[in-house]
Amino acid sequence: MTGIKTYPISHFSALTAADLERVWHWRNQSEIRRNMHNDAPISWQEHLSWFDKLQSDESRQVFIFKQNDRPIGVLNFSQRSQGVIEWGCYLGETDVWPGSGLLLEIAALDYAATQIELSSLYAEVLSFNQSVVRMHEFFGYQPLPDRPGQMRNDEPYMVNVFSYELDEWRKNRIRVLARLPKQICAAADLIQFT
Repeated sequence: MTGIKTYPISHFSALTAADLERVWHWRNQSEIRRNMHNDAPISWQEHLSWFDKLQSDESRQVFIFKQNDRPIGVLNFSQRSQGVIEWGCYLGETDVWPGSGLLLEIAALDYAATQIELSSLYAEVLSFNQSVVRMHEFFGYQPLPDRPGQMRNDEPYMVNVFSYELDEWRKNRIRVLARLPKQICAAADLIQFT
């Protein structure tokens, strides 16, 4: 049959030891390091130490993002304060379904909104990462005061800080998604966490 549109199933599952080498390679890609607070390459031993600490840290969760069972990225959360969780993400693969970055944004909001003890989602974006700044603004994040960054490529940058009240997402999710292309909305209905 022709004309039937299919959308990817976006599945998020907890990071395991089996994922470590792939995530290490992703995290060391220059395109990913460029947008991180710490852009230095990570040694294998540092990566293993990070994973060991993660195993006993109940304030942090790291998910592997799979589309149709293919690992393509990472979504992570860390408890910032009572009722506030911070999130970050990246796509480790480049040949992904168009709109995968938007699906990460939706997944982060959806996941946080299902946690009844949480009141808001917090995010930091380096000021030169304008595509993510614009995406947060589109979704309705509220800007908080910027923080000074450091230097990157001999240029100073700021850390743009955002907050999203989860009650607002619970109320406005349908309205926000209606502003997105229909294929993104359809794919958002296929987001799963385990």
